[in-house]
Amino acid sequence: MAIPFTAATLAGSLLLSAAWLELRGAETVSFTKQIRPILEERCWTCHGGAMQLSRLDLRTRENALKGGERGPALVPGNAATSRLFRLISGQEKPAMPMDGSHLSAEQIAAIRDWIDQGATWGGDTPLTAPAAAMVADPPLAPEARKYWAFRRPVKSPVPVARDPRSNRNPIDAFLAKSLEQRGLEPAPEAGARSLVRRAYLDLTGILPTPAEIASYISDSAPDRWERLVDRLLASRHYGERWGRHWLDVARYADSNGFEHDFDRPNAWRYRDYVIRAFNEDKPYDTFLKEQIAGDEQDRRTGE
Repeated sequence: MAIPFTAATLAGSLLLSAAWLELRGAETVSFTKQIRPILEERCWTCHGGAMQLSRLDLRTRENALKGGERGPALVPGNAATSRLFRLISGQEKPAMPMDGSHLSAEQIAAIRDWIDQGATWGGDTPLTAPAAAMVADPPLAPEARKYWAFRRPVKSPVPVARDPRSNRNPIDAFLAKSLEQRGLEPAPEAGARSLVRRAYLDLTGILPTPAEIASYISDSAPDRWERLVDRLLASRHYGERWGRHWLDVARYADSNGFEHDFDRPNAWRYRDYVIRAFNEDKPYDTFLKEQIAGDEQDRRTGE
């Protein structure tokens, strides 16, 4: 269990840091041996090659001096005003690292001493080649390409089921034929009342009103089901119902959650974009391209 980082904890850490500094004297801090391992192990996870929270990249001195959304991370020669030191020592919130753990007193003191000595850098080299190679995709073996996901799809002929009612739709025909091969009988068709309730729940997530159920039951037109489905697909609630599944995959939230629950005041724009995409029946490839490289496309997707 993590120990709460209280004011008393901070004071104790700083006292230990001061005592350690006094024992060390004016020894020059080595970036390569003392500082880089701390940054690589404790900082680059959130401020490195894979992720740059608050747009802060701590892999090079240039980027650390440039800083992120909150300004420079380093003020060479003055650790007391350097945001990096103030965050790791708990003088500013959120305390860093953000995983609930804390740097040791020796690590905090080393970074403070290093900044006070000018924050020299042992070469502005981004994430090392071995670390970068760990995230590279391995080559795909020829045998693996036989897996169905890597094979070109082939259109299968639609089977003919014994029950003529199952041949009204190709999907029903495939399902009925599969049941026949297994010696199984399909469940009886749902009544009109159950069918309309299922349609509303599946497509909009909202139950129909008694009047909507009565309207469907009293409709004797042969295309009443098709018209009901079309109407539900055209409802704005369709995008709200099915867009939420994509938002869950994208881990959408109106705030950061967990310990540092900061609001995301403009997150709703992405939420509404996803809902519109579903309601507009946007092609899946277009949907992905807009999210991966929308800023490189000529056509704007709206606010």
